[in-house]
Amino acid sequence: MNLMKCLLTTMLLVLSLSCYGQVKITSEDLNLAIGDWEGSITYLDYQSNKPFTMPANLLVEKGSNENTLVLYNSYPKEPKANNSDKIKIGKNGLLLNKHEISSREEFENGSIQIKTEHDAKDDGKKARIRYSYRIGQDVFVIRKEVQFEESADWIKRSEFRYTRKK
Repeated sequence: MNLMKCLLTTMLLVLSLSCYGQVKITSEDLNLAIGDWEGSITYLDYQSNKPFTMPANLLVEKGSNENTLVLYNSYPKEPKANNSDKIKIGKNGLLLNKHEISSREEFENGSIQIKTEHDAKDDGKKARIRYSYRIGQDVFVIRKEVQFEESADWIKRSEFRYTRKK
């Protein structure tokens, strides 16, 4: 009987430790982004090593289910670059666009910030990629930062910065 209690206690401890520290989000977090937005994109041009900014607009709609948003990007000065993308919650709220959520923070003004990190390549080099999503009533920012292998520095690769259309 004592052995059974010990095994049960150990199993519960292991299960609770595996859940500790996991950051979850819900569809309600993303629904703040639904709407019509205007702003800009700034990205780092690796050839010139200088940031480039141009106007950008965004329409965010619900996707095929409650865990998906569809983003329609339009660029007034470069319409050939117009595209669509998705933001999708996965694995019971632990993933965003298939990347592990590293943090979720709420601010006094009601906005939230969600961050994800994953290993990938950027400009053909191994790197750690961090996406930050700041979503609020009047602001929506998607930032991509890159930390190349064997570097302590993070580089801001791109940032979409929008305000809600009135």
